[in-house]
Amino acid sequence: MMTNKRGDIPYILGLVFLLAGVIYFFASNWPTLDRPVKIGLSLSLIIVSYIASALYKRSMTFQYLSNWWLLTAAIAFGVSVALIGQMYNSHADSYALFLIWLVPVLLLALLTKYEPFYWLSLLLFELTVWQKIYPTGLWLEYSNWEELGIYVSLIILHLTLFFLLKKTGREKLAFVTLIITQYCAVFLLNKHSLYDLFMEFDSTSLPFLLLHGLYIGFIVLFWRRFERERKHHPVEMAVHLLFFGFYIIYNVFFIFLFMFGEALFYIGFLLLIALFAFSIYFLQKFKKNAAETDHKWSRYTYQFFVGILSFLGTIVALASLSSFIFLMFGFMDGIKYAYLLLGIVCIGAGLLIKKTSFIVVRLTLQVTGIIFLFPFAFMIDETWAIWLITVSFAVMTAILFQKKEASLYYVALNVGLVAAITMTISTYNLSWQSLSASLLLLGLLNAAVFFTLKQTPLGLLSYLLSLVYFLYLTFSDDLSVTLAIIYHLVFIVYLFIHLFQSKSESRIYRWSTWVALSAFLIWKYYEYVWDLLHKSLALFILSAIFFLIFFVWGRKHTEKSRNILKWNWKPILVIFVLQLAFISFTSWQKEQLLQNGQLVALKLEPLDPRSLLQGDYVQLNYEVHTQFLDKQDSLEGNIHIILEKSTESVRVNGKEVPVYKPKTFVSANEPAIVNEQKVTLQGKVKYGTLDLGIEHFFIPENTGQKWEDKNYALIRVATNGDAILETLVKK
Repeated sequence: MMTNKRGDIPYILGLVFLLAGVIYFFASNWPTLDRPVKIGLSLSLIIVSYIASALYKRSMTFQYLSNWWLLTAAIAFGVSVALIGQMYNSHADSYALFLIWLVPVLLLALLTKYEPFYWLSLLLFELTVWQKIYPTGLWLEYSNWEELGIYVSLIILHLTLFFLLKKTGREKLAFVTLIITQYCAVFLLNKHSLYDLFMEFDSTSLPFLLLHGLYIGFIVLFWRRFERERKHHPVEMAVHLLFFGFYIIYNVFFIFLFMFGEALFYIGFLLLIALFAFSIYFLQKFKKNAAETDHKWSRYTYQFFVGILSFLGTIVALASLSSFIFLMFGFMDGIKYAYLLLGIVCIGAGLLIKKTSFIVVRLTLQVTGIIFLFPFAFMIDETWAIWLITVSFAVMTAILFQKKEASLYYVALNVGLVAAITMTISTYNLSWQSLSASLLLLGLLNAAVFFTLKQTPLGLLSYLLSLVYFLYLTFSDDLSVTLAIIYHLVFIVYLFIHLFQSKSESRIYRWSTWVALSAFLIWKYYEYVWDLLHKSLALFILSAIFFLIFFVWGRKHTEKSRNILKWNWKPILVIFVLQLAFISFTSWQKEQLLQNGQLVALKLEPLDPRSLLQGDYVQLNYEVHTQFLDKQDSLEGNIHIILEKSTESVRVNGKEVPVYKPKTFVSANEPAIVNEQKVTLQGKVKYGTLDLGIEHFFIPENTGQKWEDKNYALIRVATNGDAILETLVKK
């Protein structure tokens, strides 16, 4: 289908580059544009997106573009909310930003049933939750009871989402929530491991022990049901198996590491035998019942099971065998030859195993052996050693060419080549420009392998590796301008070839191409070599070019829209009006505070990072924060900080602005005071950390040094205690 609709690719790219350009442009915080102009531009993008969506909805051929523009409008609204936060110096990446953004996106998802809205809703929901728990710029330390409550709530919440999404037929989204559920469970249980609970037994140990028991019991029950009913999706099995493996490995190794120290090898070896035995038992049983189950279910279950157990087995094997090597040789010279011997033995033993039910053993031994050869080569510290094992990997790839294991040696071959070239350049003091040229050559060779073997697993792997090489070359910041341009062009042209002329129907192939493009755009956002403003202009030009390509060529090479879900414009129009009203009212409210609020100077100490959507900002720590830590009396929740006018002042534009000092911290139930002598500032205390809401000051990019010596913040305070940060000054 994508082949028949390849004419749509320029339009997708046009939208992607347009949105990226808008984000880059606003994040650059270009000082030439006034606040009203920026708000006007952001509102214009939302309005244009909705109008385009309405126009395309009337089209018979391009009706699907209506959904694309509606999604663009939803993203543009989020960018506008982030812009307000930037202009008025609200918290960077605040949970409130993502929560406000989430509401209309979720409503659009429910109204249109358009799948990308559900994915965006889940992303914004997760950002809201995690930013609420771990806010940017604030260091929160939770007690054991608090952490228990938070993570148990997260587990219950995500399990509920999992069952709801699964029931409504959105399995992929459900699997994401299941992964997050398992992450929360394993993170909590491994942080409070069995060893820690027994060694430091206290009042919280019993609930955590109960959770350990419930988790193990749940996994056992799930596995028994999975084997018996064979109805659960293979991905569910894979997620549970992977995270439970991490749980077992961490807890078992942690306990025995402290109990037996260097003798960790023995328990690791026993754990490895148990893992191998379990895999053999399951695969033998699986083979007997394969004829009675769905072929697709059986195939994916087999692949996931083998892949995950081989991965876990490799971790255990590496840890236990490395422990054995250090136990035998310590740091003596023979250790490198022990790695060589074990590497050869593991690879040889793995290749000798032929039984299908022993596939996990076969793969684990080979991967472990491959990895062990690298420490040998690096410990020898001679270029011939790394070249020797690299050549051996090339030979093994050729010998096993018709088998799936060839992919293991092909990856090792590429890693070996990069390591060998790097070591050769370092040893013989060659120019480091030759490394980038070598990586370019490796990328081209992998691309050639893909075009030759594109229908095979090895061909797909070579494509992924070629993307990695070409993408990495665009990350280098020590290249000449000419080479940087060449490498960027190579990556972009290579990417566009695969976007416009798909060479494979594999989903991995298609998605890896888009992931590479996304990674490129994200990296360029955080890269400081080129200004965000200039990047945004380049992206706008690219966007215009691809829209032009679509209207000239793409329209003739696409199919008529089909299977487009119908939705009503009336509720969408209500959302549109509410979005415009929210942005306009919030901007007006902030402007009123800037114009009419009491001007106050506060002492501070700054830092300097970059926000996800809002650009560079200075993280501020006020004198108020320090005094709060010294004077607080277990205050929690909303509080009032009473500021008192001091004898000091800061001169700004010929005017003396008084410096206010924190006097007392009281409950928010006390009425706010704002006059010439005293000012009440609103704050929020969460787990002993004070949040004023004015800790972030957004600055134009590459101007960090200009603000480094600023030691006072000018803020405007409203009659109710709300504050807005105006600027930073030096006394």
